[in-house]
Amino acid sequence: MSEAREETPPSYLKLFHLLRHGVVASLVMGLLGGLLLPLYTDEVGWRLQERAWIDGFDKLYSDQCGPNTLSLPPFFMWPVRWYSGIFNLHFAEPYWVRLSGVLYACAWLYLLLALIRRLARNRTERHMIAVIACTLIGLGCTPLLMVWSRPEQPILLTLTATLLIASRSWQAPGNRFEPFADFAYSKTLASPEIAWLRSMSIAALAMVALSYHFKALITMPVFAAAILMASRGPRAHLPRAVALAVVVGAALAAMHYWSARLACPLDPLINREFNRQNIGARIVNNAAPSGLGGLLQMGWTVLSNLRFDAYIDSAAPQVVPMSRWLVAGRVSADEMQGWRGGMEVIWALAGAAGLTAALAALWHQGRRKVLACDAVMALILLAVAAAWCASQFVRHDYEVSFELPLLILAIVMGLASPHGLGWLKRALPVLAMTLGPLMILSLVLVGGLYGPPLVEALDAPAYLPAQPYSVPLFARTHSENDILGAAARCGLSPKTPARNLLIDDVTYFTFMASHTPQHYLGVLPLRTRGSIEDPLLYLDKRQSSGIVMGCNKLPEELRDRARRQGSFCCLAPPDW
Repeated sequence: MSEAREETPPSYLKLFHLLRHGVVASLVMGLLGGLLLPLYTDEVGWRLQERAWIDGFDKLYSDQCGPNTLSLPPFFMWPVRWYSGIFNLHFAEPYWVRLSGVLYACAWLYLLLALIRRLARNRTERHMIAVIACTLIGLGCTPLLMVWSRPEQPILLTLTATLLIASRSWQAPGNRFEPFADFAYSKTLASPEIAWLRSMSIAALAMVALSYHFKALITMPVFAAAILMASRGPRAHLPRAVALAVVVGAALAAMHYWSARLACPLDPLINREFNRQNIGARIVNNAAPSGLGGLLQMGWTVLSNLRFDAYIDSAAPQVVPMSRWLVAGRVSADEMQGWRGGMEVIWALAGAAGLTAALAALWHQGRRKVLACDAVMALILLAVAAAWCASQFVRHDYEVSFELPLLILAIVMGLASPHGLGWLKRALPVLAMTLGPLMILSLVLVGGLYGPPLVEALDAPAYLPAQPYSVPLFARTHSENDILGAAARCGLSPKTPARNLLIDDVTYFTFMASHTPQHYLGVLPLRTRGSIEDPLLYLDKRQSSGIVMGCNKLPEELRDRARRQGSFCCLAPPDW
């Protein structure tokens, strides 16, 4: 069949084609607008916590939890540590971190569109699914959250690349362009070479994901299902079995590694904070209730905590964003509720369409004793997103960049499945034509709300009073002389060995090559330092080389004793 047999009227198809290009181009512009976003403290913190290639082991913001948190990664994590170490040391500027986040977000969008192109059965369906997916990514502040350079980005890249590999074998090319026809899944048997290549490639991607963050553990069902569905035929049995064994072994090793890093036996205050935020931490730290009654209670707590709308709300413009990662007060409370309500309706429509299509495909194909691979994967992705959602008691805004893309992948897989529902086939293009312009309008409004303060922040010298936990992108460029001058007053220099140096999000980039730097959020503020009563005593016990930070981050009693240049202060052991 050829695309000339499309039933869609040419004028309608041309309009759809233009809308798709307009929506994709607008979304790319929205992601590139993220180049203006200051660096949030968590983006610095994750670079501080995965420094095994530099320090020989990974650690947390500080090391008061005990030796178990000074963790040696499993062997398969070392390539990622090498990659992180090399890029951190050679691109030690906030703007490089932001650029990497934007490039990763654009790379994921490219993979997503490639996946849609592979799954869709005709041009109309390809345009329709692409418009819906891009609309969901572009609503509210989601594009700005997507460019945060955090571990969620490589996990999403590996997941989407895995779906691309697995879906290669699902299509029957003979009817690919049949308009909205029942999809005839490929019956071609894989050669041993292809089966080995696909299976081991997916296993390698799973190990990369496991190297970045403990939340990758919850995505392992996607990788396992992809291995099983990537190749067919008896010659694929051995490659699949070996790849599954590799994934299971890596997951077990990663579980041991990440559980050790989550536990904090030497600091009950930090342990309590870990337990407060996530049910996984409670299990790791043996704080989960025991017995049948306790398990039933926990089960109910988890089910009642299943609220996808919480992430949608976090992606909307807020009166006071989390830790003021964006400037507060740009919308009123009523405007914030309006954004949330509108975004929830759009997500509900897209999610209901994707779920309905997946369930219908399973029903129709099941009656023919055919496994609807895309529909099965849609439900697995939905289950993974639901599991992570239900496990979280505290939802930070940056979780949007993990949870919502998982739901988008699930919706894409569902919409692309052979559901055979005539009314849905007719309704989805109308839905896409309605949502696309709304997304473009959303990007324009968000740009008007946050564009001016983001542009203004580019000229900030070091710290942002309106965004106290964010770093200007050119902070090191503007402040390097003062940082070096303040450090020199205490006999410190990036060229001389330093150990356990207390730094903040700005000075870390200057002293990134020092050994095991300590982040100020893990040592100084009362809320996050746990059981540390005397920060100087803590540093002294660890033979710290000193403190180099912004004076505004130091407690008053330390600031009065510090030596300073410009807005930066230093203290060395003789001053303690």
